[in-house]
Amino acid sequence: MKVGEADRLFGSVTSRDIAEALARRGITIDRKQLVLPDAIKSLGEYAITAKVGHQVTATFTIKVIAG
Repeated sequence: MKVGEADRLFGSVTSRDIAEALARRGITIDRKQLVLPDAIKSLGEYAITAKVGHQVTATFTIKVIAG
């Protein structure tokens, strides 16, 4: 992601961004299944939850880096 001062992102990371990054790695998931903790607007690691079925969730960590 493009960053400015104090490692703040220009814009924010969205569920669509995460779904597209996963798709590039061969993991298909609908962006509507992803639950973001809050708006991701700075670099760092974030826990993301995916609702994969009825009362079934998976949690994984993403790392937002400058690029």
